[in-house]
Amino acid sequence: MNRKRYIQVFAAIAITFMITVIGGLVVQDVGVVNQIFFPKKSAVINMEEGMQEWETLKFNDENYLIYKSIFWKKKITNYANNYGDVLLRVKDSDGNIVIDEVQVPNGKSIELEGLKRNEQYFFEIKSPPGQFLINAT
Repeated sequence: MNRKRYIQVFAAIAITFMITVIGGLVVQDVGVVNQIFFPKKSAVINMEEGMQEWETLKFNDENYLIYKSIFWKKKITNYANNYGDVLLRVKDSDGNIVIDEVQVPNGKSIELEGLKRNEQYFFEIKSPPGQFLINAT
């Protein structure tokens, strides 16, 4: 390979590497871009009674969750440091139960099959007493 061709290949590799690193930093550090490619909402709830009645989860202070982006995994995660397993159910905007009483083990995730994009879903849980962090990804 001649010297000119070697310089072109090296420059192409260096430029590709720099674009990849800069793009990765932008996705990681810029919140708006990160939410597009890696959407995540969190809900914190204090269960005082425990396992008595269904309690509504509020994701980022909203009673509902809409899967707007194609990048949603449609998973619910019961944070590992929570006080135990939770029962989860999902309702649509008409109040119909879409997913009924599925157990989410402590420190585990479950996939929510059948949920559609751009529709409002209301999440409710039953759990033992304590504070719980639930993540939707």
